[in-house]
Amino acid sequence: MTSGMRHILSEALLWLSVFIIALAAFYYLDDRIGAYLDQSAEQQRQVREHTIKPVPREEQSEQQEENGYGRVVLQAGRGGHFEVNAYINDSSIKLITDTGATYVALTYEDADSLGLTYNLKYTGRARTANGVTKVAPVILQSIQIGDIELKNVKAFVHEEGALHISLLGMSFIGRLERFEMSGRQLVLVQ
Repeated sequence: MTSGMRHILSEALLWLSVFIIALAAFYYLDDRIGAYLDQSAEQQRQVREHTIKPVPREEQSEQQEENGYGRVVLQAGRGGHFEVNAYINDSSIKLITDTGATYVALTYEDADSLGLTYNLKYTGRARTANGVTKVAPVILQSIQIGDIELKNVKAFVHEEGALHISLLGMSFIGRLERFEMSGRQLVLVQ
């Protein structure tokens, strides 16, 4: 085999390798992007379904007395986030409300303080601002915020150091009668 033929063959093998790597990357990213877009569309659908026109305050008070449900008004903090101190399984935990989070998301440290880290199985993945992280599914016995309390709430525990603050996601918010944002207030109604 001549040196020219060897050069052509090595070039062809190089380009074939580049093509195979690019094709593999395309299929991998296509699946990831498709899953991300599906999740995003589902979250937006959940937000649309649970956002209802405001009810006048007088009617809200009457309805609360009749139906016995709770109402909590959260004020936005300096960064525009709605922070809330919740009681999860009777322990106080600080959360940020996040309608873009499909589930309640707990930091490893908060989960540890709740006694949930003894037998975690990191079987899922979640996309955060810091990238993709492993998560372990758990069921929270209860979450209480003011007069609102929900039992058996699905949540995920993130790997240690992967999440900076726990999130109150749609596995809680989506089970409410409604939630609405008006200016710098977020109203949750059970």
